[in-house]
Amino acid sequence: MPIIKKLIILICFGCFCMSFSQEAENQLNTTVFINLNDKSVANFCINKSMTKAQFNFYLKGYKTKYEREEGIRKSKNGLATSLGIPTFIFSLYSSTVFSPKGIKPEKLKTLKGLNYITLKEFQNNSYQSTNSVYIIHKLNDGTYLKWKTYYLLEE
Repeated sequence: MPIIKKLIILICFGCFCMSFSQEAENQLNTTVFINLNDKSVANFCINKSMTKAQFNFYLKGYKTKYEREEGIRKSKNGLATSLGIPTFIFSLYSSTVFSPKGIKPEKLKTLKGLNYITLKEFQNNSYQSTNSVYIIHKLNDGTYLKWKTYYLLEE
């Protein structure tokens, strides 16, 4: 009987550890699906060879020209950032943007089975993300590109 109890405890512990490790693996990446024509996309740049990209998004509350002008007006009244210039944009760069060797993004035929959030959800979470941020956008032919990106900290 003690062997059966030990075996049951060992199996339960193994299942617990496996479920935790899968959850930790899922938390390594944030995948965001964007529409390149969305008004929250300030601008984007993809080189002709499709090996490098930069995506710029307006911060929540600064999507319209009026909201940005109000932000500038408030900054002139003493609410400026540490650099003295208000910033309204959050930028992500493809992992090869500063590398001489370009790597093309992953091409996807479908988004089925892919765990992703929308740009609005990403904004609502103040652009908080995990280690890697993947940006997915749709191409004219109905396929998708998945870019591995990162955020450069300004110090």
